[in-house]
Amino acid sequence: MNRNKLNVKMDLLRAAKTAFEINKPFDRNITKVFLNKAKDEFENKLPQETLLKNELMEFSLQIDDIVNDPLKRIHWGEKVMTLAARLGSN
Repeated sequence: MNRNKLNVKMDLLRAAKTAFEINKPFDRNITKVFLNKAKDEFENKLPQETLLKNELMEFSLQIDDIVNDPLKRIHWGEKVMTLAARLGSN
């Protein structure tokens, strides 16, 4: 697998993990760090993945909306994991 894609995938999975831990307060800062790392990787090393980067930006804007709702957090985490899976294995 392309190392850059693997880095993005791992950052996205880490962000999703924070959303799935509904027994803990949602840590916006950690989530934003991982999403920003993924965004930078998209911009600098995967410019051909524009559509996925745009989806990532949409998910970043939703963070404040999901903080206090466990169901929204789970759905958001699933979307982020789907984005990671869509990076493919090439």
